[in-house]
Amino acid sequence: MHHEDPETIVMSIQPGLQISQTCFQVGTRHYELDLLHELRTRQSSHDPLTKHAALLTAGGVIMLVALWQFMQPAGRMLTGTVLFGLLLVALVSSRRRPRHMQLCAVYRGHQTQLFASDDWWIFTAVERQLRRSLTESRFGHVALPRVTTPESAVPHPSMLHPSKMHPAN
Repeated sequence: MHHEDPETIVMSIQPGLQISQTCFQVGTRHYELDLLHELRTRQSSHDPLTKHAALLTAGGVIMLVALWQFMQPAGRMLTGTVLFGLLLVALVSSRRRPRHMQLCAVYRGHQTQLFASDDWWIFTAVERQLRRSLTESRFGHVALPRVTTPESAVPHPSMLHPSKMHPAN
């Protein structure tokens, strides 16, 4: 009876998010590394609330500047307060509803979103390991460079003892 060794999981960040030597698993979806090409990252667009609040703020500022000379002081104050409120909504929304980072590739001939996250640490860890695994699957394991101790330009103090010195020629 032939028994295959289970595939080594190279990275497992959370349940359902694993990278092995031949496969990238996200939930129930499995992507074979040999079939992934043109891996790239991008960010999703801003949340609609963030976009709309920012656009209304910008439009309101333009209108306020254009109509400033025709407005009463109370109108200026009220308009400024409303614009400040819209600006706060845009800023809070952008912090609470961040843009998602997306990892995309061509998989089996189709552009596919492989993974998305708004957690920068998880996203970059997955991207880095996936790129490393893709390189290793395509080119085989890269031999690690041989570690050598560099020769010091400054001699060790033990070599400076007079008995070790050679006369200059």
